[in-house]
Amino acid sequence: MDVQELLRLADGLVFTKTGKHLDDLQQAVVRGTWEGKRYSEISKEVHCTERYVRNVASKLWQTLSEILDEDVMKSNLRSTMERYEFSKVSNFGDFNFIQNKGNINVCTETSHPPKTPQNSPPTQTSTENNTEQKPRLDLRDAPELKTFYNYPNSPLTTIENSIARQNCRLLTITGMAGTGKSAIARNLIPQIQTQFDRIIWRSLRTSPPLETTLKNIIQFLCDRTDINFSTNTDTQLSILIEALRDNRSLIVLDDVQQILSSGQLAGYYKPGYENYGTLFKLIGEIPHNSCLILNSWEPPSDILTFTDDNSAVCLLQLTGLGEAATEILREKGLLDEETWPELIELYHGNPLWLKLVAQTINKLFNGRVSQYLSYQPVFLGDELTPILQQHYQRLSEIEKQAIALISNESEPVLLTQLMAKCQGSQRELFKALQSLDRRAIIAKLSCEAETVFTIPPVLKQYVKMVA
Repeated sequence: MDVQELLRLADGLVFTKTGKHLDDLQQAVVRGTWEGKRYSEISKEVHCTERYVRNVASKLWQTLSEILDEDVMKSNLRSTMERYEFSKVSNFGDFNFIQNKGNINVCTETSHPPKTPQNSPPTQTSTENNTEQKPRLDLRDAPELKTFYNYPNSPLTTIENSIARQNCRLLTITGMAGTGKSAIARNLIPQIQTQFDRIIWRSLRTSPPLETTLKNIIQFLCDRTDINFSTNTDTQLSILIEALRDNRSLIVLDDVQQILSSGQLAGYYKPGYENYGTLFKLIGEIPHNSCLILNSWEPPSDILTFTDDNSAVCLLQLTGLGEAATEILREKGLLDEETWPELIELYHGNPLWLKLVAQTINKLFNGRVSQYLSYQPVFLGDELTPILQQHYQRLSEIEKQAIALISNESEPVLLTQLMAKCQGSQRELFKALQSLDRRAIIAKLSCEAETVFTIPPVLKQYVKMVA
């Protein structure tokens, strides 16, 4: 039996029991086991922590043990599978084996069995067994875990896959206030924390200088307070990168928009905060096993310079929950379920906005959505208006002019219409629309082979109010 036969056999057995084929990491474990490698060696090849590789292997051995009705472990995998192959050779035609054609981040050059005899006693120490450890956590700045509205194709699933399977080093989650950026990142941690040695969450709401942020993170990652931080920022960045290589760490930086400028196009740093761009660029470009998540209303301009084919850098923009937002309205006890889709569309499926309007509907209309919708225009309320004001004040003048033009139209606006009415140059208008798109303020639609633009009804009402 060679390694490919072992992979096909293990894949077929697992598929018959679970309905799922071996993923890339499971294949790497099988291949590494066949090559006689330790978990520590496999972990380096696949850019995961040794602990996480052990956990994946342990679950795989358990699945195979249940299928074969005997104990399967790292030390006897090959011999056990060869016995099974010999005893079941006449029935192999019943399996529908499908070889995984995806990229496997493992070394595939070695194609010979290990030199040790296949029936030799186990050589791995007890540390090779699954001894799941808890990572060191510092979540003092993180929000509390609350009700989370997960659903099929949820961004949470996308993010988990990017980190666990694609080895994403830099992930930026953007969207307007209330779309659930922090909630997604917070609910992600319990699901992936066994993959990391260190997890730290810090908020930039007070706009700390980079030196302060670096010192705080490095002290936690290195578990030391005696590091000399009198050196320059470049040295601190070097220390951080080495720390990210030594231990697989997850860093979450929340409220990143607080280090970005208002009154300009999206993504420009406040004066004195440009060096944050160096941090993001290094983490995105230099190989390491860790991950940095940025939560922001808009992406920093540096993030947009990475090419689309760089799977180590991911950008996810949140707009709204869509149909899944019905769970919020049901939880709030609203009536007239047939009108909920209209309410969700009015408030762009934004979880926070819907919770606020649900409070109003319950207090003023006894929960009757149809009665609330009979009144026009859209009611903003004292809770929602300040939120929209914060977003509006961040816009440049050309952006404000563009959304004012869109707000004055009852239907989505053609680009040619905007060009005819906008006082700025065509180049300025294009940059403004691009910036508004990055802020998730406008939506692009296709209409008869031409692009049209619109904005959420709630924001449209606010723009009319302040114009």
